[in-house]
Amino acid sequence: MTKPAYQQIADQLRQEIADGRWKSGERLPGELELGELFGVSRNTVRQALNVLTQVNLLRRQRGSGTYVSEQGMTHTLGDLRSFTDVMRDLGLRPGIRDIVIEPDPSPPLNATDFLPGAHLWRISRVRMNDDRPFCLMVSWVPDEIGARLKASELERTQSLYALFAELGIYLKEASEKIRAEAATPEQAGALGVAEGFPLLTINRWTSDTSGRPVEYVSSSSPGDRYEYFVKLTQ
Repeated sequence: MTKPAYQQIADQLRQEIADGRWKSGERLPGELELGELFGVSRNTVRQALNVLTQVNLLRRQRGSGTYVSEQGMTHTLGDLRSFTDVMRDLGLRPGIRDIVIEPDPSPPLNATDFLPGAHLWRISRVRMNDDRPFCLMVSWVPDEIGARLKASELERTQSLYALFAELGIYLKEASEKIRAEAATPEQAGALGVAEGFPLLTINRWTSDTSGRPVEYVSSSSPGDRYEYFVKLTQ
């Protein structure tokens, strides 16, 4: 099925930004000029720009125009997609390394209070953004799920949520708590920053379509490589 014209334009602009044609902070041509360039209406161009603005790849400045955002990793509040999907939508190249999947004899209280069963598994990995470490993720899952996971499969999919789907586990909703913290020695080593470096840490509690708790995850990223985008209306 052919993509709508606005999505094709959004994909092309995303690729041009990834290729460096449009640099961070650079102003794009106006909607009329882009419309002439792509041979579409101004409304179609506006739809394409909206797609890229929603993932914070572009930013609008009233009275001035549309600019390429500073390119870190941006996540929109309320978005339950995997980090891999978000990175690909931003035109970035996702990666994963240092995968460890093992039973955890002493999981944190946030995991034991939420997940069912007496035995939990711990899944740790470092997420990469264009070959640069940007996030240390540590998940806990029930024994019935953890026993079915393999590091080689997670390396192949690069996404725990994609692996969940292959196992017939479909996610429905999650709650998150976001806070700032100083990097521990373990976090600093994994992320290539100094101990005590400011991190943005997100704790997420996720349930599947039947309401069953399936994952608690703690994700920590250097404050200069990750941001959360929140849109408010009245």
